[in-house]
Amino acid sequence: MRKLIYAALLLVSHTSIAQTAIEKPKIIYDLCTKDSLTIEPFSQWFKPGYENYNPNKSTVAELKKQKLNDITIEAFFGSWCGDSKRELPRFLQILNTISFPEKKLTIIGVGNGDSLYKQSPSHQEKGKSIFRVPTFIVYKNGIEINRITEYPVLSLEKDLLQILSDQPYIPNYHSFNFINNWLTDGTFKDENISTKSLSGQLASVVKNEGELNSLGYLLLKQGSKVEASKIFQINYYLFPESANVISSLGEGYYENNDMKRAVHFLEISLEQNKDPKAVQGILSILYKAKEKEKS
Repeated sequence: MRKLIYAALLLVSHTSIAQTAIEKPKIIYDLCTKDSLTIEPFSQWFKPGYENYNPNKSTVAELKKQKLNDITIEAFFGSWCGDSKRELPRFLQILNTISFPEKKLTIIGVGNGDSLYKQSPSHQEKGKSIFRVPTFIVYKNGIEINRITEYPVLSLEKDLLQILSDQPYIPNYHSFNFINNWLTDGTFKDENISTKSLSGQLASVVKNEGELNSLGYLLLKQGSKVEASKIFQINYYLFPESANVISSLGEGYYENNDMKRAVHFLEISLEQNKDPKAVQGILSILYKAKEKEKS
């Protein structure tokens, strides 16, 4: 098997992939208003989503009974994101239907590039666990009481009613609450912290391997390499048989210049992976890791 791996590495090293320059679509960065979304090209998805959504009448009637004087809302979204394009227009339609004051709503567009991946230029997202978009954060007297993450648990209006009426509500990606605490209190920077123990704390709330894997890559794009590697390690404890998780773990070690471990896990993943496209990506990183290991 090792001979096959090295042969494949040699093939990748001599293969060039032509890339065609594609003009990047316009996106919305930073603070914006609902009016900003009614302008081309954003109106193409905002107007149909907004005008065609009919909030449940009985739920709206209950929402109108809630005390909203002390409530403010932040809506983080990506104008490039399919989930945002679906949920943001609907959410704003709900707020319009219950006459929620626009001055109490803050809408923030986050980026999709490496420098501002799921971040805004003014960094209103800092410290708020904006790992998925859209994220709708509900505050009472300036203190967060809950949030809707990426998509509703039931429906946007029912989820919002549960939050505003103080009913039990657990948003999607509940693991992010734990992780945000570890990111902010320095847990991931402590070399003596057991990642196996951390994985045990998340075992009951992580739904699938993609939840933490995508978060790890988000942190990599944002330059938080140590933290990303910790996430990949935790995910490995939770899903040790996944070739995809193992390759991500190897990439995390590679980004943190631990070439010995990077090569080890990338080779394991390569032996298990059946996806030709994934194999090509693994080989590319493995080749670079082996070159750096020699130097």
